[in-house]
Amino acid sequence: MDFEREIDDLLPKFRRLTISIESIIKNLIEQNNIEYLSVSGRTKTKECIIEKIKRKNYKDPKSQITDISGIRIILFVESDIDLVSDIINQSFFVDKLHSSNKDDKLSLDQVGYRSVHFVCDIGKQRSALPEFEGLDNLKFEIQIRTVLQHAWAELAHDRSYKFRGQLPSSIQRRLYLHAGLLEIADKGFSELASEIDEYTKSVNRSYNAGNLDIDINSISLTEFIQNWAEKNRYPLEDISENVHAQVSELVTELAGFGITKISQLSQLIPENFVEKAREYNFRTNIFGLVRHLMIIEDVEKIMSQKNVRWTFYDPADDPEEMKMFEALSSEENLSNIKRRIDDEYYEKDQDHYEPDDDEIY
Repeated sequence: MDFEREIDDLLPKFRRLTISIESIIKNLIEQNNIEYLSVSGRTKTKECIIEKIKRKNYKDPKSQITDISGIRIILFVESDIDLVSDIINQSFFVDKLHSSNKDDKLSLDQVGYRSVHFVCDIGKQRSALPEFEGLDNLKFEIQIRTVLQHAWAELAHDRSYKFRGQLPSSIQRRLYLHAGLLEIADKGFSELASEIDEYTKSVNRSYNAGNLDIDINSISLTEFIQNWAEKNRYPLEDISENVHAQVSELVTELAGFGITKISQLSQLIPENFVEKAREYNFRTNIFGLVRHLMIIEDVEKIMSQKNVRWTFYDPADDPEEMKMFEALSSEENLSNIKRRIDDEYYEKDQDHYEPDDDEIY
């Protein structure tokens, strides 16, 4: 068939297309601050293409086979599927006839394979750009699933031969019952994500209204520090993604320090902290900021906690930190800070101590 002879010439273009679309989608999702598990692309091999053409008995394979380039997007929560779908619709030319939402094909009393499938091309605007030369009118498929939808698809649709086909009725029924549980869990996680978003908004409304009588947790702590930094024009350094999960250590350390309310943390911040930070060009992230506040207040109280795993910077490498301690700590606390640092770096020197060859033991 003519199309089979064209495959060798087309595959390099589809490989370029796959790489390009994967990169574009990752950038678009990240720009819109949508969390995702993975965005992965694949290009079918010549053997897979020919096998599909024969299996589907395509009469016009060039137009009928639309998934030579495929992108799979796996999201954490179901509510983000609509957000990503909107991005796809705005960013590419979508072939509505061949695109589908597998949910729509399930009747009210059915559960099973769920995923959103788009068939697209790059559109007129992108096809005019030099980097997309030769890729216009090439179709590609985008699948959007949640983690749990993907788990079901891999288990009972894509990979596992054990669960395929027509099973005995009692087993088939239980299989679909478990699929229903996954669907319920999927919707439950999506609802929880929405509740977290609403809680975050309510916390910020409270801060803006001057109400700091809020329990400290990963969300309230992060939002407070970010609000404080913005209001005081303090250049808080960026940290890695998923900050709320990582801040749990800070919450534990603050609780051990006796601080469980945002109002207590606010009172811990010296009035001239920002002034001195600007004077000494002292910058840090949320972790450094909160820990420095505790150190400046009472180094023994924070360092005596069993859960504290971090150590001080070498004063020679970070003199700004020591200047902050000297400017904002009491004399007694400053003495304790210096002793702690001396002890810590003495122990490090001992750990790396190597005797001379002629030293006698």
